[in-house]
Amino acid sequence: MITYHCDGCGKDIPPKSLRYTVTIDVKAAYDKKEIGLAELVQDHKKEILDLIEQLESKSADEVESSVFKRLKLDLCPSCQRAYLKNPIHFHPEQAPPKTDLDIDAFLRSLDNPEPE
Repeated sequence: MITYHCDGCGKDIPPKSLRYTVTIDVKAAYDKKEIGLAELVQDHKKEILDLIEQLESKSADEVESSVFKRLKLDLCPSCQRAYLKNPIHFHPEQAPPKTDLDIDAFLRSLDNPEPE
């Protein structure tokens, strides 16, 4: 059986309960460089050797993370509200107070409508 834990507060998320997923892609960004004739005819051997030397002291994970990293989070409804309130400085304890609206119960009722 697959189990989920909230990556915000650490609580278990019961099976078939409402949970939210957040995917964050962190990518290196750079401006395009204009390459002219001078750059094409220049010998880049020293630059390449310097780069290789810098990379030798780093782990493969460290190098990969400096270029691209994908984070995936599972959040309970309370932590989802806190995350949406302030995604950069997310703290589960900052979640807005729980409302009377139970989204999980509402979504479950759509799957199992009560007979009239």
